[in-house]
Amino acid sequence: MADYKKIVEEAFRKANESKGIIPTSVNPKNKLNENILYPEGLTERMHPKLEDDLLNKKTSLGKHPIFPDGDENSFEEKIMGKRFHDVVNRYKSAHGVDNINPNDVMMTLMPLVNKGMELEKSHKKELEDLAIKMIRDEFDIGEDVVDIDAKLTPYIDLEGTKINPSPISNYMDFKNHDEMVNATDEVYKRRFVNAMIQGAAKKSTHMFHMVNDELAELDPKLSNLYSKMMSSADFMYYIVPKMENGINGGVVRVEFPTKNNPKIIIKAQAMVFPVLIHELVKGVMEVLSARGLPKQKLGKYVIDKADFLSAEPWDMRIGPALWTKFVEMIEPDDFKLKHHIWNELVALPVKEFNKKMKEIMAGTKEGKKIITDIVDDVKNEIKNDDFDETINNIDAEMNDNTDTYDLEELMGTDNFDSDDEINYDELFE
Repeated sequence: MADYKKIVEEAFRKANESKGIIPTSVNPKNKLNENILYPEGLTERMHPKLEDDLLNKKTSLGKHPIFPDGDENSFEEKIMGKRFHDVVNRYKSAHGVDNINPNDVMMTLMPLVNKGMELEKSHKKELEDLAIKMIRDEFDIGEDVVDIDAKLTPYIDLEGTKINPSPISNYMDFKNHDEMVNATDEVYKRRFVNAMIQGAAKKSTHMFHMVNDELAELDPKLSNLYSKMMSSADFMYYIVPKMENGINGGVVRVEFPTKNNPKIIIKAQAMVFPVLIHELVKGVMEVLSARGLPKQKLGKYVIDKADFLSAEPWDMRIGPALWTKFVEMIEPDDFKLKHHIWNELVALPVKEFNKKMKEIMAGTKEGKKIITDIVDDVKNEIKNDDFDETINNIDAEMNDNTDTYDLEELMGTDNFDSDDEINYDELFE
């Protein structure tokens, strides 16, 4: 289990060194516009190291080609300012406070998790079944296509789930410069896809509100406890720069179809119910995003460069903001189709994907039209077994890839100890 006392002490030591607002390493002329990042009246602040990373584009997405051009403030600053504000407001509402003491957040999270596990102990089977039902309803997943195994347990099995702590320098013999440029574009795309997967999953941790009545029947204290727990977990990502040494609250594995088993299998474990939902959503999103991976050797190259553990904390911070920008472009009546829309977008060739996603992230009329056109196509093709058809398409495409890399290795997380800073400029070289 993580030593949260040490994490707190280190976080606040660094914050005090820089007066808790802007790191001393930041050039004053490049200073963040606090009116954008922090709306008037908001006294809470991200950790200075995160502000510095955001300003200097040292997030897990680097200088991403999908990000729209900004004015005096970058796209990342704007969406992160809104996301942070939402996280702060959710915490204040859940805990009934007007101001947030970061020390309280850090020191009370694990007791909340422990309390949650205690309350869930006599209702595990009901909660596991409820999580599976929520995921099947959310994604319209038929039992004949996908098997879902969901387990609540304090003992998270990480065997076979570890991926690389940092990017791998995988040599590839490119035919020409255009192929090299395309490979870099594919790495950027996969990084964006990973952030969107984490974003959709992170937003889902509050889906428990959709089943408040069912939770109340099991234990009236569960819903309120989950609100406090998950709002604390969300806020913690903005006050602790390095989350790699934290405790693993859940894991998911995806098994793609084989000759012996024609179904996709999603297996998730988590300590508490909201995290179980998170892991299940992450698993389904990984399945829906699999069409975006290149085939053969290029796919292995992209995975080695783009899938690494030290990117996950920033994916968890910026991913929900990116996912929100995406779903905001969908009409309310079509919101249920968001996962179909994403599945169609991620399958696009990389240059077309980047161009269309840039319009969507910018919120332009062209971006709106891109979404509308996809919605029209989806509606024309949709059947009662619409998700089943999507899965069958994925199966056919992924069968061409099984000899080149193991998709199951992409799922889940693991702990690692590393003080190395990731150079995101080098990542995309």
